[in-house]
Formats: sequence, structure tokens, C-alpha cells
Amino acid sequence: MAGRIRFWQWLALVFVAVAVGVAGCSTTPSEEGKPKQKVEPTGPHAAVLKLFPSIGDVSDWKAAQGDIKVFGPVANPAEKVELVDADVPALAATLKGYGYVKSATRKYARGQNEAVTLRIFEMNGPQDAYGVFSVSSSGTTFPNIGLAARMSTTALALVKGSYFVIAEYSGSMDPTPVLMDFGRWVADQIATTGYRPALLDNFPLNSLEGERYYLHTFPILASLGFVPKGDPAAMARAISLTPDTDVAIVGYKTAKAGAPNYLFLIKYQTDADAQVAYKMYYESYLAQSKNPAEGNIAVAPPTGRFLAGTFNAEENSVDDQLGKLCAALGG
Repeated sequence: MAGRIRFWQWLALVFVAVAVGVAGCSTTPSEEGKPKQKVEPTGPHAAVLKLFPSIGDVSDWKAAQGDIKVFGPVANPAEKVELVDADVPALAATLKGYGYVKSATRKYARGQNEAVTLRIFEMNGPQDAYGVFSVSSSGTTFPNIGLAARMSTTALALVKGSYFVIAEYSGSMDPTPVLMDFGRWVADQIATTGYRPALLDNFPLNSLEGERYYLHTFPILASLGFVPKGDPAAMARAISLTPDTDVAIVGYKTAKAGAPNYLFLIKYQTDADAQVAYKMYYESYLAQSKNPAEGNIAVAPPTGRFLAGTFNAEENSVDDQLGKLCAALGG
């Protein structure tokens, strides 16, 4: 009997040892072995900061040394916000003409000599995000990313929702796949696609890709090289644009290479404002202008709050796009 008891005691000890061994060799990863969870940004800038990729999000790119920098229309040291002029001095005035809210910038690196600078601008709505994209982007390639995108040899600009995004590449490799990877990743983080300004819906179809502009103020209008402006100060007074005025300009192909027919449509606050602008701009300013390019501008009588015209009356005469625009307005 004693031998049998010792046998069962020995068996029990073996069972306990095996159980402990199995527990010690658990396949459940230890805390150290677990992949690090992505830390979601918090605080007043979280909505913008979460749109920036972390390590592993975009191929083998890593954020360069230093935190993401946040900028705004005014500096706010308490919230670590710098003046946007310090980041993009050439673009700052344009941003402020579109209800700019804030932006952030981060640099990424790969290998010895490759770098990407990613900037994300938050505007006060989809229309203004599209507007700043329309006057600030450049390039001949139009990738299918977000609401609209445009790419040059070293930079990609896109708009989606209330955000305008610029990615700039430097290095010796092909920039295209890099820019596309960054652009797609950021666009995927923005929940809403957004929309183009409703004012553009009035224009005839078949306009030129990359020749659709939306703006509010005269300084931005004057910055467009194809807009004739013999006397900018007098023109500004005559056309009388304000931050509440909507302006759309759309280009159409003509028989002259590199000479699109640009139509413009201005939506004023009231019918009376449109009537005054017509008299001041067309019947007074343009009638007295000695500038040959301004002599080629045609303006139709206002239709309600809308004032439409073309900067290229000669080219427009071949295929009357202005007439189609006026018809769509009911004029």
C-alpha cells in the first residue's frame, strides 16, 4: 500500500511540474514582445496631427528628428503654435484669404539622401480647401487621389474634405511612387471627400484640367498671371471683391496653343452689388483702359447677383462659352 501511495504522489508531482512548464512556455507574447500600439494624438491639434504617418505607415520612411510643428494665422505660444509665415512665407497671404484655420509640418527621411516634407493645412470648409488648392498647386499630372490632386516632378498637392495637403520630395530616386504613397496614406485618413464650390457647376462642360480656380479676394485674383490688370488699384476698386464674394474662373481649349479662353463668374452679396460692379468695371474702368489685353475682355450684363465675362473675347467668339454660361444662369 505504501508503495502505491508513493507512486501516486510521484505521479502528482510530475503532473504539477508539467503544468508549470507549460505555463512558463506560454505562446502568448510578453509585454516586451508586443508590437507598439500607435499613440493617437490628443489636444487642440489632434485632428491635424493624426493625418501624419508614423513609422511603418509609409514603406520604410521614418520621421526625421523633431516633433511635428504646428502653425496658425496668429502665433499662440501657450498651444505651441507658430505664425504660418515662418513656415510658408510665400503662401501665407493666400491661405489667409481662404479662412485658414491651422496647419502642421513634418519631415521624413530614408537612406542617406532622401527626404519628404509633408504639410497639411486645415481650412474652414471644403470649398475653401479646394480654393487654395486651385490657386496654389502646379504640375501636369492629375492623380486620382482625394477630391482632386496635381503633381509636378517633385511635389504632390491634393485636396480632400477641409484639408489641403502638399508633399515635397528631395533625393536621387523616382519621386512619383514616394509622393503617391504619402498622398494616398494621408487621403485615406480623411473621412469625407468634400466637394467643389457650387459656383463651378454653372460653367459649360469640357473645361481644361488644372484650369479651374475659386477665390474671394482681389489680391488672389491679381496673382493669377492670365488676368489682365492694367491698373490693379483702379481695377480693385471697380470690381469690388470682399471675403464674402465668390469668384470662379475656368479655362477652355482654343485654336491657339497655350491660349485658353478663360471665363469668370462673380457672385456678389446682392443684385445691387452686381449692378454697381458691372457699371464700375465694364462701363467705366474697361471702357477707359489703354491696355490691349483689357480691350479683349467682354462682360455680360448681370443676372441677379452674378456677373459673368471672359478675359479672351476673341477666342471666345469661336465657340461662345460665355453665351453657354449666361444661359445656365438664366440670362
